[in-house]
Amino acid sequence: MLDGRLAVVTGGTRGIGRAVAERLRDDGARVLVTGTKVEGPVPEGCDYRVADFGDEASTEDFAVLLRERRPLILVNNAGVTNPQPFGDIEAEEFQRVHRINLVAPLSLSRAVLPGMREAGWGRIVNVGSMWGVVSKVGRATYSASKFGLAGLTAALAAEVAAEGILANCVAPGFVETDLIAAWATEEERAALAAQVPMKRLAQPAEIAAFIAWLCSPENSYISGQQLVIDGGYTMV
Repeated sequence: MLDGRLAVVTGGTRGIGRAVAERLRDDGARVLVTGTKVEGPVPEGCDYRVADFGDEASTEDFAVLLRERRPLILVNNAGVTNPQPFGDIEAEEFQRVHRINLVAPLSLSRAVLPGMREAGWGRIVNVGSMWGVVSKVGRATYSASKFGLAGLTAALAAEVAAEGILANCVAPGFVETDLIAAWATEEERAALAAQVPMKRLAQPAEIAAFIAWLCSPENSYISGQQLVIDGGYTMV
């Protein structure tokens, strides 16, 4: 389906990013993933580069690589969160989260646009969060970055859609990843699942399947959207 197109997935060594990389690979793309460790657990058959998007120089170095490699698919998946009470938020941490969650997708999207414009075809998917649609106590920093990512996506789409480049934002809900496993006990995960109308957490492959479709030629008319994949959580 993807006929050897080069796809880049940031944060592609675990969780949703890894599942996306594997799905795009299986759909026929050549896939480059990023991680922050020198020897990350790279998905089989994928290329790998170290990139720390909390560091401006590292982000720019990777952007230079993208301008050279000219991928036709970009999935901005790398992200961080740091729940804190509003009164405890420090400017430095607020800025760090935004550098990773919002500024890096801006920089990398700018880097891939020349190649996509030359090809007359491109797909950019930004991985947001349901906390970029609704919010809750302690999520000010994270929500601000993810609400911003949705706005960034909409503005980008408005500029490039006529050139065959489609940009969308996907907003997952609770997903069964090692990130959730690291902070939530089995009982806490069950409590999360009980709040979802489908009564379970999503699997990374379910999110990846939709992202892969948005990146495919089959998606020919969806652009500028924030698409929520949360089992109905934000609707109830």
